[in-house]
Amino acid sequence: MKRVFPLFCMLGFVGACLWSCERIKSYSDIPEIHFKKLVFVDSLDALGETLKKAVITFSFIDGDGDLGDWSTEKYPDEGVSRIYYTWYEKKHDKTYEPYQFKGGTTNFSKIPYSSVMDKSEAQNKTLKGTIDIKLDTPMKPQGIDTMRIEFYINDRAGNLSNIEYTPDFSILNPPDELPTK
Repeated sequence: MKRVFPLFCMLGFVGACLWSCERIKSYSDIPEIHFKKLVFVDSLDALGETLKKAVITFSFIDGDGDLGDWSTEKYPDEGVSRIYYTWYEKKHDKTYEPYQFKGGTTNFSKIPYSSVMDKSEAQNKTLKGTIDIKLDTPMKPQGIDTMRIEFYINDRAGNLSNIEYTPDFSILNPPDELPTK
């Protein structure tokens, strides 16, 4: 019995150590995003004229680490990771209607791999961090003041994230910075 007691103590100590160890948190392979801020910056178009661009900042978590565009000229649709966004105009009855661009209502931009590389956790493939993406803005919208942006992303496997929205803002007098809701 004298030999068994130290063995139980040692097993209890090892069990307590294992119980207190921080477990590696696993995240879903489906990306999760959260709006952080929206800023408007001056940019030059192809003719050298100044126009406003929207820069949206959002945080992301992707459990399998396949976020960011790897496409090449040889395989343009392989490894494509994009942000999809739709501008909405707020109507007087407080409903929202998609703003019509020349090519349609939903636009997209590739998410450059360089914007997400080096954000991997040491223990696994999980990527998490923040991304800034420049978006095209409506050009001198007529009769529209209040807008918001809906956006979501896909990873290279084609998994779609949750949908996020910016708070309402004035497109006629855009704020320097629109922080999270």
